[in-house]
Amino acid sequence: MLHLNDESRLTGSPLAAGTEDQNTPIWKVLVFDSFCRDIVSTVLRVNDLRDNGITVHMLLEAQRTSIPDVPAVYFMQPKPENIKRLAEDLARDLYELYYVNFSSSLPRTLLEEFAVQTAASGTSHQIAQVYDQYLNFLCPEENMFSLHFPNTFESIHSPAMTDTAISSLIDRIVLALFSVLLTLKTVPTICAPRGNAAEMVATRLDAKLREHIMNSRQNLFAEGVEDIVAQSRRPVLVLLDRDIDLGSMLMHSWTYQALIHDLYNIRLNQISITQTDDAGRKAKKTYDLSVSDSFWANNAALPFPEVAIGIDEASNAFRREADEITRMGGVGSLDEVGGLDMGASTKQLQRAITSLPELTARKASIDMHMNIATSLLDSIKDRQLDVLFQMEEQMGRQTKATIIEAINDPEKKDLQDKLRLFVLFMLANEGLRQSDIDECEAALRAAGCDMAPLEYIHKLRSLNKMSSSIASPSVGAGGPGSGPSGAMSGSSDLLGKFSSISNRLAGFTDSSSLGSIFSGVRNLLPSRKQLPVTRIVESAMAGKPGGAGGIRSTVAAGGVGGGGASRVFEDFVHLDPKQVRRGNLAGSNATAGPRSQAASEGGSAQEAIVFVIGGGNYIEYQNLMEFAQHSTPRKHIVYGSTDIVSASDFLAQLSRLNQSTPK
Repeated sequence: MLHLNDESRLTGSPLAAGTEDQNTPIWKVLVFDSFCRDIVSTVLRVNDLRDNGITVHMLLEAQRTSIPDVPAVYFMQPKPENIKRLAEDLARDLYELYYVNFSSSLPRTLLEEFAVQTAASGTSHQIAQVYDQYLNFLCPEENMFSLHFPNTFESIHSPAMTDTAISSLIDRIVLALFSVLLTLKTVPTICAPRGNAAEMVATRLDAKLREHIMNSRQNLFAEGVEDIVAQSRRPVLVLLDRDIDLGSMLMHSWTYQALIHDLYNIRLNQISITQTDDAGRKAKKTYDLSVSDSFWANNAALPFPEVAIGIDEASNAFRREADEITRMGGVGSLDEVGGLDMGASTKQLQRAITSLPELTARKASIDMHMNIATSLLDSIKDRQLDVLFQMEEQMGRQTKATIIEAINDPEKKDLQDKLRLFVLFMLANEGLRQSDIDECEAALRAAGCDMAPLEYIHKLRSLNKMSSSIASPSVGAGGPGSGPSGAMSGSSDLLGKFSSISNRLAGFTDSSSLGSIFSGVRNLLPSRKQLPVTRIVESAMAGKPGGAGGIRSTVAAGGVGGGGASRVFEDFVHLDPKQVRRGNLAGSNATAGPRSQAASEGGSAQEAIVFVIGGGNYIEYQNLMEFAQHSTPRKHIVYGSTDIVSASDFLAQLSRLNQSTPK
């Protein structure tokens, strides 16, 4: 799109070699609406745009002046108001040529309206291209996507939502999922639990895919001969409702990425942290968490203590290389290396000078992660997140007394942390007596907690007879190394390293308090356990005979929801858009079609797309990635949700729902 939809410029095709140098960018302007701005900013930064020939980027809604003799790339949603603004820009003759790109399919009615407006102003000759890009989703990670629909859980459960509004939301989700599948160039089989939003999305998505494949003059999913192998191993799309597991949205994590999201709410791959300098002045800093950052890519899913060690090792390696370069140049710091005379320098020094930009970028990355780690350590110590994480890892061992003790502990200062801990305890113990619940709730009220989220969870469980639970660490759930002993396995070796690096880190960052913060943090390793979503995906990919029965037995056996979960997953709908005849393809009540591709072939699917309606988080994402990496053969899983939601935001949705839902 940024190359004016000219694929030859990306592939280096010789067809364009005679007309223009491939290395010479076409300088242009990028105009987008706010939604498409978020799509772009998630994966590209200003420098990336400049490398692709974008000199200026502006919002469609903003007042813009004319930039003549320059082409403009428009990227926007197909909405009437956007069409109107584009027609006005054409009438004002703001740019030379207009390359129009819509995030999803442009309806024919809007296309005709656009044609009428441009014909009336006599500007249609300036429109160089009109493309449907099917990019109406965000991609924060390589195997993760978000539809960027905030507060979806609240919208679906709100009594104020009309049937028309719910239907419109489902259609938006289906349209975005269609774009995701089109980007992946795959038509998966689909499975979803019956009776909720997931089934509505499944049936409408199946119909849309089927109509496109059967009736479109140009099948956008058409694959060439080279993709025959890919066609033979189609993925399974697992659609799930957030109601199946509320616990995962409230858990405390100990991995780097999930911790950052819990504390600072990663948005568009950016975080903002308020930090205090030595003089006591507070300043807000924004950091980009880009996949191009090798340290972030390699450490995001690791436990925080291992990341701290990685920062120390990266800083030591950088310092050694920097010292070597300054020694060869005879200068005092890297800042002076750039001013050396290249002609008078040796070849070895010239190579060192050439590597200076890479070293500078590494230093910026190390400084950023050091600042983030320092802030995380402050929060961990202040909120005792290491203690809370350890309690949740061993939730099966917790009692009413230990939970009340944690609630009353003045050292645990964050009230939401206390509420989250009790909710997880309650969901993990279905047989908890009402008197015990009342006693814990009285302690929460005395501590000053907002009880609205908990009250709504009670309503939801009562209305839907829902029983949700977190996975307790056990050998059956996580295999060898799980459970309390597994959670701490290998920690003694890390503890020695962890405690020994504080002084070196403090020297690197000029932070005198870092050592003391390190000494107050426990070194824990998360147990390898499967969350409810991961267990469902495992069963769906296994393609066991009996379909939903296999899912039911797996979930129930792992203790995730017990009888309540059995009722939720008693009957899954299974659809295949490529099948001529519609029907439940895998359920026990199937009357037409094969069970499923994996089941009929006697094998298991190696690829899956998991989508949660109502919000997801990095804890589930990392749990699925861990399952995929440890599978034999290795599986490939893509995780998506209507939005990536922090625990704080999810509690806020529950609180608002409690206010709008009658008792």
